[in-house]
Amino acid sequence: MANKADGIWIGENSVIAIAGEIRIVFLRFKKDLIASILYNDKIGVVSVTYGHGEGWDNHNHTATIIKNGQGEIVKNNDKAANFIHLHSADVLLYDEGRNKITYTTHDKLTFEHTLAEEIEIDKINSKSAGNISLSIVEKMAHWSMGAYFETDAQVVRAGIDTVKYSVFYTVDLSGAEEFIYCRVGQNGYCEKGKAMLPTIEIRHHLTRMIEDNLLSIQDYKPNEDWFIVDGCSFPADGGWYWSIKKITDEVIFLQGCSGDVYEIHRK
Repeated sequence: MANKADGIWIGENSVIAIAGEIRIVFLRFKKDLIASILYNDKIGVVSVTYGHGEGWDNHNHTATIIKNGQGEIVKNNDKAANFIHLHSADVLLYDEGRNKITYTTHDKLTFEHTLAEEIEIDKINSKSAGNISLSIVEKMAHWSMGAYFETDAQVVRAGIDTVKYSVFYTVDLSGAEEFIYCRVGQNGYCEKGKAMLPTIEIRHHLTRMIEDNLLSIQDYKPNEDWFIVDGCSFPADGGWYWSIKKITDEVIFLQGCSGDVYEIHRK
């Protein structure tokens, strides 16, 4: 994959996030079926998760499978047994002339994507992103950038965080209760704090994507009036709002919910 394809790519019913050897894909096949596919250049398809249902009230089930670092297969549902084999035949084509990505699934469904945000892979984890002279808004945006990939016997975690988007894929089947959380969110910032608007979510109890996903190409601008001092809020726009609690030269502390505090560290 050419470096020019690194970025967040958005379609009407899909998202592809590419950063170096990591690729996280979200595809809406129909209103009540959304899939996420995690790919690593060295391994191939690492994990696939299907969310069945719509939202909270009409969620059916979530089926997921992992090919761990030892090449072993772990799944939470027999319906997921062939997911990795099937999606290994998916094809991603980057058209440099049109600056578009087309993703075609194993069963010939096609999704076209527009570049929403370019990723410079040599800068996303660079210490230059932690420049202390930035404004508070710029610090929140740039210090948060990064990409990661981790896999264990029954766990896989991957994420791509940019200025505008937060994309991650987490499946943990190691405990008594499975943890599944695959998400795309739009980031927004102001002097009062950081907000994130989830546009796609697949969890063990939830499957959803906004109706017209192309709208997520637009910048997300949080409403400053919706930030709560020493607390979090979930206002009418659907965003999650975290107010600034404390700022040092090395860390920005955000006030989460139920007393939680989130930290954004300078690189």
